[in-house]
Amino acid sequence: MDSVINELYYGNISPVEQMGRLTPEAKAILKRLHENEDKLEESLNEQEKTILHSIQDDRLELATIVGERRFREAFTLGARLATEVFTGELNFTWE
Repeated sequence: MDSVINELYYGNISPVEQMGRLTPEAKAILKRLHENEDKLEESLNEQEKTILHSIQDDRLELATIVGERRFREAFTLGARLATEVFTGELNFTWE
């Protein structure tokens, strides 16, 4: 079995793809969101549509930034936990 680093390097592990898989509940919410956006857009004039598209673009950009930060923080936490486990620094007792 290859190391995790090799698997990541060769694209055999893709955390971003894993995060992109939606639960049925999330898919239903996303479908409603798109339907409501479409209904709203139909009622807007061109200037208002431009504003709506700008809001949507900004929201997507923000979600990407937040998602990347959360991924980095989670990866760092996992690495710290693994380090503590393998170095014996993790003090765990059953009480």
